Amino acid sequence: MTTAPVTTPRRRLRAALAAAAIGTTLLGGCAVFSPMQTDEDYQAADGVNATFGDLDVRGVVVVSNAKDSEGQIVGQLVNTSNEDIDVSFAADGGEGGQVTVDRHSSLALGDDTALVLPKVGVAPGDVLQLQVTTAGTGVNVVQVPVLPATAYYESHKPAGAPAVTEAATPSASASASASH
Repeated sequence: MTTAPVTTPRRRLRAALAAAAIGTTLLGGCAVFSPMQTDEDYQAADGVNATFGDLDVRGVVVVSNAKDSEGQIVGQLVNTSNEDIDVSFAADGGEGGQVTVDRHSSLALGDDTALVLPKVGVAPGDVLQLQVTTAGTGVNVVQVPVLPATAYYESHKPAGAPAVTEAATPSASASASASH
């Protein structure tokens, strides 16, 4: 007479629980080598964030299609103070305009308010030193990306900015200027 191992529902349950415990321990070990993303600061958007006193600058980019052409500032300004804040922008020694952010409010640049830099001295894909000036903090410089007016930023192209092209041709330039 041969004896076969006796398997009961209780033994199968214990074996399944043990296998599950070992499996979760092994799979949980993968997270040891991958840091939690919430433990590291990062820019979750295209633009740059900065804080100058009571003014928070959020997601700021400059939209321009060519070097030395106009560019529109796009982003969000948040005033956390009890007073209105006048904010001026400039790049490459030229003015970019001024806005007032009401107390305890925000202002969407590019949507609510169009601020155009007359000359962006870098090509799309590069970074620009943008001066952000307030009475309380003085002149502050933040490096912002310059992006072409395509996809999400297509509606933010300055009125006089050229279209995005691989290489400008005389016929394309003439037809673009004739349409204005």
